[in-house]
Amino acid sequence: MKQFVSPNWSKFGSLWRSDTGARKTIRVTFTAKSVVKIAFWRLRCGIVSHSHLDHWVAKKGARTTRILANMYTFSPEAHFFGKQGSVRSSIPITSLPRAASPATLTLKSCNRCARFLPINIGGDKERNHLSFSNHCVAAHRRPCRHGGFGILKNADTRSTLSLVYGFQLECRYCKKFEVNAAHNPQRTTAQMKEDGARRRGLERLLESLYGGSPQLIFRHATGKELAVEIWEKFSRRCFSCNRRLVTARKMQLDHTRPLALLWPLDGSATALCKKCNREKRDRPPADFYNANQLKELSRITGIPLAVLKDPSPNHAVLTQLGKRLDWFFDTFMTSAKMVRVLDGKITGELVVKAIDKADSLRNINAKLNLRSLYDARRSRK
Repeated sequence: MKQFVSPNWSKFGSLWRSDTGARKTIRVTFTAKSVVKIAFWRLRCGIVSHSHLDHWVAKKGARTTRILANMYTFSPEAHFFGKQGSVRSSIPITSLPRAASPATLTLKSCNRCARFLPINIGGDKERNHLSFSNHCVAAHRRPCRHGGFGILKNADTRSTLSLVYGFQLECRYCKKFEVNAAHNPQRTTAQMKEDGARRRGLERLLESLYGGSPQLIFRHATGKELAVEIWEKFSRRCFSCNRRLVTARKMQLDHTRPLALLWPLDGSATALCKKCNREKRDRPPADFYNANQLKELSRITGIPLAVLKDPSPNHAVLTQLGKRLDWFFDTFMTSAKMVRVLDGKITGELVVKAIDKADSLRNINAKLNLRSLYDARRSRK
């Protein structure tokens, strides 16, 4: 369930697997602390049927279990009803009074399944995405000027709507199973090793620039263990799903701001359970948490709310790196760990590509362009 602050629209939905075919009744209760107005669009339920679902149900193995277990995260976009069910209200919906001023909902068509699905519009409200993920997030790419992504055309009136961040052409479900799955049907062992090598390389770079492991630095500065401190700070619960974390070992320390954007794992980390940490991956906090969660995360971690909403890389690291290019190429990149070849890939090259990707998100003209510098230095040898 996605919960956004009014006047944004939110969404809810779930998927339940039945091996017996027996009917299921799901009850959803809305509780208001004060008198509020609430509007609904397309309350539906039934038996979900889709070729991708059938494919994974028929297959066996750990990957299948993981995909089906996470399918609920694509609700309600994944709700292709083969057989409609019935929706009832404690107050008959037909007898509810009509609103004096009807709520307005903007819909966008998915170019794969052709369904019209809801989006939030109006500047930063687009970041409260519902059925479609944003398209142009980096500051230097906004506003999105791509037709179909950031410039939408009304099919009836032919009028246009210009967005700031824009939305993908496909809904979240079709993007994952119709588009991404076709390009990357299965992550190979080599790909996972490559991701691991890149991650460890970035961690080593940050340790070198910060003068040691952030965890050890935290211990020397406070006399406390980072994992235990974060576990206690988040009341021994997963920040995302509120699941109780019995011990600090059951918790996964999350880079609140991702390592892919060159942020270290320090005292600003977040306590997550294994499942939520896997879902968050390398996403910036604003791409994973809702507005209320971001405010609470800011309170707990001490990271300003504006910073949590900003998907920019670690400017301080990139600036320091720009001042130490000779050290980076002559010392760091020539170390045994960086020149190591793994499945035909040089670890240092993976790190250079990752830094360049983060650097490209900075809203400045004078970027490092490490890849070009790296290739130029290699050609001189």
